[in-house]
Amino acid sequence: MSAYSVHLGLLLLTSFVLVRAESNRIVKLRKFKKVHEDENSFQSSVELGEPDDEGHIKLSGEIATQVTLDNDWKVNITLYRKASEDDKYGTFMDLPVIGSCDLMSTYYKDFFYEKLKDYSNAPHPDDCPLAPQKFHLKDYPINSSQLGKFLQAGDYRVVGQLVKDEELKLEYLAEFQVE
Repeated sequence: MSAYSVHLGLLLLTSFVLVRAESNRIVKLRKFKKVHEDENSFQSSVELGEPDDEGHIKLSGEIATQVTLDNDWKVNITLYRKASEDDKYGTFMDLPVIGSCDLMSTYYKDFFYEKLKDYSNAPHPDDCPLAPQKFHLKDYPINSSQLGKFLQAGDYRVVGQLVKDEELKLEYLAEFQVE
């Protein structure tokens, strides 16, 4: 998957602000930030809007790649959880490290592309390797009620990384609480 997909995948997993889930759980975003960006490879920005009447948050962002993304670019996404303020974060779910093109032809194709294509210039899942280009996402509606159904109460941290030759090139971090 491209840096675009890593970036948006992480955003889609973590952009949940004060929305009541059907399971009566509330998901609150505590922090969302870019931790690291190799400016010779990427330039990215993200903007989260306020929830609409249906509880959907509008997500917009851009990412420009200055490199060709192929399976030599590895994606790592890890979800951490702690049950209370006094606990330390422990690994809750660690997705296997996967090459960008392999990720595009699996997770991205199966879970993200059809939803993203109407709000962006998202690359087709078969378009890998990806030449340098600029991607955008405009007003994508995120419904966090689905997240509350699957997660236990607690504090969560999601870390998404893109690595090339064992060197970290892009990293985002989000923290949210499920009540």
